[in-house]
Amino acid sequence: MPLKYKHVLLFVDDEESITKSLQRLFRKEGYEIHTASSGQEGLERLKEVGKPFSLIISDQRMPAMNGAEFLENAKKIFPRAIRILLTGYSDMGAIVDAVNKGEIHRYFTKPWNDDDLVLQVRQSLEQYELVEENRRLLALTKKQNTELKELNNSLEEKVAERTIEVTEKNKALEEINKQLEKSFLNAVRLLSSFVEVSNPKLGEHMRRVALLARELAEEYGLDKKELDQIEIAGMLHDIGLLGLPERILEKDEEDMSEKEFYMFSQHPAIGQISVQPVESLAQAGAIILSHHEYYDGSGFPSGLKGDEIPLGARIISVVADCCKILRTWPADVNEIITKARKYLGPLVKKIPITDRTNLINDIARKLLLLDSAQKYDPDVVMKFVKRLESGQIDTKKREEKKKKVVPIHLDDLEEGMILGQNIRAADGRVLLAKGKTLDESLISSLHRLWKGSVIEGSIHVETEWK
Repeated sequence: MPLKYKHVLLFVDDEESITKSLQRLFRKEGYEIHTASSGQEGLERLKEVGKPFSLIISDQRMPAMNGAEFLENAKKIFPRAIRILLTGYSDMGAIVDAVNKGEIHRYFTKPWNDDDLVLQVRQSLEQYELVEENRRLLALTKKQNTELKELNNSLEEKVAERTIEVTEKNKALEEINKQLEKSFLNAVRLLSSFVEVSNPKLGEHMRRVALLARELAEEYGLDKKELDQIEIAGMLHDIGLLGLPERILEKDEEDMSEKEFYMFSQHPAIGQISVQPVESLAQAGAIILSHHEYYDGSGFPSGLKGDEIPLGARIISVVADCCKILRTWPADVNEIITKARKYLGPLVKKIPITDRTNLINDIARKLLLLDSAQKYDPDVVMKFVKRLESGQIDTKKREEKKKKVVPIHLDDLEEGMILGQNIRAADGRVLLAKGKTLDESLISSLHRLWKGSVIEGSIHVETEWK
């Protein structure tokens, strides 16, 4: 096995011929060799060379300081050096003394065998290298363990600090996301209010559908994100109808001419295209596109059937049709019955006429059940009918119980107040739709319009909920 280190050797003998002989023997081995002629000189050489000695060979019989004494003192200077004693056959006592005091590793008798001595020195140096390497690795391991322990302690502190920092940032991000979601939903509601300004009847219908559709969707255990998408789809599901002639919007689908129905049937696709540029409205767009698909596959625009139709679209289909019945049918009871006979025929006779609300609710319920499994999802119908029968769907009555609209002078307007009626210009144009929450900017704008005589009269706002 080749030696890895550059070894430094010291030969000590009072006979110069012996040290020269040892030098010649080991020079070819590539060692760095130093010599001394006495024990004292040997100790001085160990101190002055400035390098660690790997192996020391000393003669036993030397004046002033014998080999055993020299090796004992040399051990104090380089305790890890290999120590070898040269002695005669009759010096067994000296050998024992060297073993006890100098802790020699080997001894050789004079005269020695060169090959044997070279081999033994090499083996001793290999042993020396193994010990030194083991010592180096132990020291390195100890150092690394200490560093690792310090690093772990530091890492634990950093992890704890980082965890706190990440937790705080996550909380901040969650709050920001909530604010963004709220702002985004409010922006969609603002868009819906613009629709109501342009077409109050259509805007009010979509706002009501959004409210009821979200409430019904909650019964399916959907998460907030899905509920928001359904509410947004409800607020915008008929946005594609903007611009259609009023005469078409007032007709039932079966009463439209072929051309009129074609124009009407494009509004789901137009509605989807309207929201398509906003990536986060992709799900709402799919619901808008499909809200006229029928459960049996006979709807439009794609002829989807059953569960192929998004749940939100199946919910909005039921809610939207029911809202049309509850809110847009004529107020006169005879006209309601006349229109109901067109769809229900003899079933109308079984409807108890007590008051207008019960009459319309009963007609709506029967119409939904009549088209269940054909036009509508039966499960959605049953859930909605239960709400209808329990009075939860009478939004007008519910709203009247919870809030009241009162006139208020312009100077008394405050931030956070909600418009109870549309604000119209003197020429009849709708400027702000009811339901809009007033802020400082809007209130300032209203003051400017008032001074310019663009608006007149009181502003109607909602009171506190009872």
